[in-house]
Amino acid sequence: MKKIGLTTICLLVLAAAPVAAEDWEQELVLYGWLAGLEGTIGIGDVAQAPVDASFDDLAGFLDFAMAVHFEAKNMKNIFVADVSYVGLRAERDATVANQPATIDMDLDQWIVETGGGYRVKPEFDVLVVGRWYFFDMGKTTTSIAGESTGDAVQNWGDIYLGGRYSRTLKEKWMFSLRGDIGVGGSEFAWFGNALVGYRFNEKLSVGGAWRVLSLDREPDGDNYFLYDVTQSGLGIGVGFAF
Repeated sequence: MKKIGLTTICLLVLAAAPVAAEDWEQELVLYGWLAGLEGTIGIGDVAQAPVDASFDDLAGFLDFAMAVHFEAKNMKNIFVADVSYVGLRAERDATVANQPATIDMDLDQWIVETGGGYRVKPEFDVLVVGRWYFFDMGKTTTSIAGESTGDAVQNWGDIYLGGRYSRTLKEKWMFSLRGDIGVGGSEFAWFGNALVGYRFNEKLSVGGAWRVLSLDREPDGDNYFLYDVTQSGLGIGVGFAF
């Protein structure tokens, strides 16, 4: 967790780099992603389980979540950074080796994005970004005999090529549509985001978006982890321009 926190701080420091240029417009967005999961998670061909959970299904296990998006742009260039974290916790009573036990299972998920692009037109940007995914699936078993702990950590990264179309509607309303496709640690990955927002003034805005992130991570070599999952749902955020 300390390593991830350090990565987050470094990204935010890098995000501030364009500040020195007077013609850069910058915005920081705090948002929440009310996402559900659908797909398959498993260990190779040995143990696979379908996943089909809406946000309502997951909300009862939500321990903590945070997400922040930073963007800086001028007439020709754009820089983006995005960090999101979700922590899920579940506690169950069970019997282990004929002994009563309490199994505390948890999942920590980090998604870190950074990259940039070229503004072909004021309304259209071409983007190249990297996304890194970190999954820490921990387990703690407490029983009369004692306590045991274990965890499974998986992380990988992808490179995405994408584009975004944005425009202002009726002065204060704004709309954007973004799509990315990527490869790397995933056999294939894609991201989509459709946003409608309202700008109260030059500094403050709010928005709602439908976001989709689909990852197909296949077992390969010594890595037996299968993660073929689409994460989708409503995102709600507030933006601060400076």
